[in-house]
Amino acid sequence: MSSPDGPPQFRRVDWDEVDRSRSLVTPERAALVGGLLFVAALYWYDTSIAHVYLIGEWNVDPLDWALLVALVGLAAYGVVPTVRRRERVARVLGRLRSRPVTLAAGGYLSVVVLAGLLGPLLYQDPGLQFQYANHPPVGFATDVGVDECLGTVTGDVFDRTCHGTLAFPLGTNERGLPMSYLLLTGARVAVYVLAVTAAFVLPLATVVGVVAGLHGGLVDDLLMGYVDLQLCLPAMIVYLVANTYWHTSLFVLLVTFGLFSWGGIARLVRSEVLQRREAGHVRVARGFGAPWRYLARRHILPNVTSTLVPAVFQLLALLLLVEAGVAFLGFHDVSLYSWGATISGGLGGNAYRVWWMSTFPALALVAAMVSLKLLGDGLRDALDPRGER
Repeated sequence: MSSPDGPPQFRRVDWDEVDRSRSLVTPERAALVGGLLFVAALYWYDTSIAHVYLIGEWNVDPLDWALLVALVGLAAYGVVPTVRRRERVARVLGRLRSRPVTLAAGGYLSVVVLAGLLGPLLYQDPGLQFQYANHPPVGFATDVGVDECLGTVTGDVFDRTCHGTLAFPLGTNERGLPMSYLLLTGARVAVYVLAVTAAFVLPLATVVGVVAGLHGGLVDDLLMGYVDLQLCLPAMIVYLVANTYWHTSLFVLLVTFGLFSWGGIARLVRSEVLQRREAGHVRVARGFGAPWRYLARRHILPNVTSTLVPAVFQLLALLLLVEAGVAFLGFHDVSLYSWGATISGGLGGNAYRVWWMSTFPALALVAAMVSLKLLGDGLRDALDPRGER
C-alpha cells in the first residue's frame, strides 16, 4: 500500500482478525441450530409424551431421526445458500436450460424425493390383500390365478383371463399390494439413502481430503493411511458381519457403507487440493499468512467443485444400487419395501407372465441411477466458471 512518508510497502494482514470479523451468526448456522433444536424437541415429545407422526401414518423410528437431521443439514447448507445467492443460482439455471436432459434428470429425482417424503399422504398402507394377488396393470391381462379380479374377466372356468382395472393401475404383486404403493415406499428408501449419504458421508470425505491436501506431512500420512485401510475392507463383508450380530435394518446398512465408501472421494479431493494449493493466488495468500481454513473456504473448495460434484453423484448412484442389491438378496428390513426387494419378489416361476412386478421397480431404479449420473455431469459443467466461455 502507498505510504505518505516513504515508498509503497505491503501491510501485514492479521488473518485471525479477518476470520474473527466474520459474523459468527450466519443464516446457514442459524438454520442449522434452529432445525436441530426443533428435531430435539420432537424427539423429546416422542420419547416423553406421545409418538410423533411425520406425515400421515409415518411413525418415526431411529432411521427417521437420522433422516430429519440430514434434511436439516441439507436445508441449512443447501437451500439457504441457494436463496441467498439467487443471482448465481439464476446463472447456473440459465446454463442448464440448454441441457434438457439434465433438467429432465433433475425433475425425475425431484419427483422421487417428493414421492418418498409425501408418500403416506398419497397412498395409505393397504395391507396384505392376497385375494387381489397378481392383478395385471391397466391395458394388460393375465391368466395367472387371481382370486378376485376387479377388471373384466374373459374365458371359461378352466381358462380364465383377468384384465387390468383402474383400481390397480400398475397391477399388484404376489401379496396383493398395489405396485403404485410399492413404488412410493421404494422411493422413501431411496430418500433415506440419498439424504443420509449427502448430509453425513460426503462432507466427511470432503473435509478429510481438504485437510490432508493442505496440511501434508504427518497429517496427510495419517489420514490417507486410514483411507487405505478403509478401502482394503469390503463394505459388504462388514455389513454381513454386522448383520449377524445386530438385527437387519437399513440404518445398519447406511452406517456400514457410509463409513467404508467415502475413501475414494477423499483421495480425489486430496489430489485436487495438492494441485490447487500450488496455484499463484493460493501461494500469495499463504505467503501473507492466510490460515488453512481461509484458504480452503475461499480458494480451494470453489475450484474443486467441477471434480467433486460428479464423484458425489456417482457415489449416490452406487449406494442406491448397493441398497437395492442387498435387498434383492434378502439381507434387508422386510418392513421396508425397497425397489430391490420388490424386484426380487417378482422373479418367481411365472416372472414372464407377471412381468410388471419386477419391471416397474427396475425401471424406477435404473431411471434414478441414470438421472444421478446425468445431473452430476450437468451440474459440473454448469458450476465450472470456465463454462461461461
